[in-house]
Amino acid sequence: MQGIIFDFDDTLVETTIYFDQAKEKFAAKMKELGFPIPEALDTLNKFDIRNVLNCGGFLKECFPKALVETYEYYCSLHNLKACRTTAAWLEQLGWKVFDAPVVLIDGAEKVVKELARDYRLFLATKGEPETQVKRLKATGLAQYFEKVYVVPDKTPVEYKRIAAENRLEPAQSWVVGNSMRGDINPGLKVGFNCIHVYHRHTWDFEEEPPVGDFVSVQSLEEIPDIIKNGEK
Repeated sequence: MQGIIFDFDDTLVETTIYFDQAKEKFAAKMKELGFPIPEALDTLNKFDIRNVLNCGGFLKECFPKALVETYEYYCSLHNLKACRTTAAWLEQLGWKVFDAPVVLIDGAEKVVKELARDYRLFLATKGEPETQVKRLKATGLAQYFEKVYVVPDKTPVEYKRIAAENRLEPAQSWVVGNSMRGDINPGLKVGFNCIHVYHRHTWDFEEEPPVGDFVSVQSLEEIPDIIKNGEK
């Protein structure tokens, strides 16, 4: 059977932009304290990635923890005592990202609604179920998806499970997302057709060389024609 598996964050809704805004405030605080920029941002990124890997996935606490860890690292490096108030402010800055408004990317509702008329749609998103389900409900898009999968991370294992549970034939089905690491490459390894959706606010952790051929688009609105023409 045929189906389309959509990614959520930075494919259908804005996400990384809010992390970037938090990083800008973090950078301003680090500059105020006399710590090096952009070195501190690079260190923050390394701590954040390490936390994701150590947690086994994209848990909410990874980013707030990384902000505090980076601050404490530079305090130690400069023989300064870390301020509890500053550390608490930075941690709260990280948590606020998850309270940001849920904003649909241009064309998201139109495209999902159109495709749902003719295809079985599924959503596969990384993160914590409670957070992601709440955000999905806020978009009004939940009605278009047959099933929603919230997983700590996305690998070929997850895509194989989705295909098996829903009797999808990967060669006849599609994976749509903005992440080469979390959407395109795992999908390609399982045999799905893949559409990479460009998003200028993609975390560099999600970038890696492709392992096969895929279709690249600048806008979600290009997708319906690609999928329909792919059937011919």
